[in-house]
Amino acid sequence: MKNKKLFLPTIILAVAIVLTMISAVVAGIALKPKVTEGEFPFSITYELDGETVTIKDVYKVQYEKLGGYKTRMYSGEIGNRGKDNTIYVLKKNDSGRVELWTHFYPDYLMGDSEYDYYDDEAFEPKIYYYDAQETESHDEETLAEHGVKLISFEYPEPIKNSLTFSHFVFPESEVIFPSIIIAFLAWLATLIFVKKDSEYVRRKPINIVTIVFNFIIGLVAFPFFTIIAGLLSALGDIGNIMNLLQYLLPALTLLSITASIGLRRKLYAKSALIIQFIAPAVFAVILIISSCLELM
Repeated sequence: MKNKKLFLPTIILAVAIVLTMISAVVAGIALKPKVTEGEFPFSITYELDGETVTIKDVYKVQYEKLGGYKTRMYSGEIGNRGKDNTIYVLKKNDSGRVELWTHFYPDYLMGDSEYDYYDDEAFEPKIYYYDAQETESHDEETLAEHGVKLISFEYPEPIKNSLTFSHFVFPESEVIFPSIIIAFLAWLATLIFVKKDSEYVRRKPINIVTIVFNFIIGLVAFPFFTIIAGLLSALGDIGNIMNLLQYLLPALTLLSITASIGLRRKLYAKSALIIQFIAPAVFAVILIISSCLELM
């Protein structure tokens, strides 16, 4: 009979855990482009020391792989100039040099929606002058002093592409916010729908201690774990199970408090006191394991 009292708290926690797992799985989906290769003919005409020169070539792009985490990697090559060598040196002497920048980005031309470099500027070539101190200039007056001018160009349009499933990776910081929202809703549902047992005694010493620790963990541990999780992604350490656990610690903190409330209201006083320390215990284990790994 007593176990039946835990039906609703268990359902609430189970739903929250399942939803958290689903959000983590979705966050760990890595995508790849459907079209993985492309050729982009172009032409650039410029004037150098009174002579008009036209460059006609093809920029070949290939999808390489997924880099760190879920970053898609592309490479591009103009003719046989070598991968990612998209700058032409038009003129060079002891006082400086003139360079033509094509501003080709392989991911942009392959229609990858994550890489749009030209929201605020035009997709076009530019000529730059660098003096001996590497000071950059690209105004028309400076370029004219060095006998160079961009006349015209014909540039390709990015292809229309789409992304498809590639594989799963360890989810990173994007799981923090959804998992916290799910845990918060579980906490709120428990407060609203899980009623206190008729034999519940609020002023019972163990219940008072449990409530005090609920507040301490909620007001101290939860913000602390949230800050740690937020800062962790800036370190660039990816694909790590330890990182994933720390990203989920804020949600685990809320869920353990939620479980504590449900157990306390249904007269499982000792379990209610203990279960709220799950997240701090997990954090302590992570610190111990990390310290041991550093010593190895």
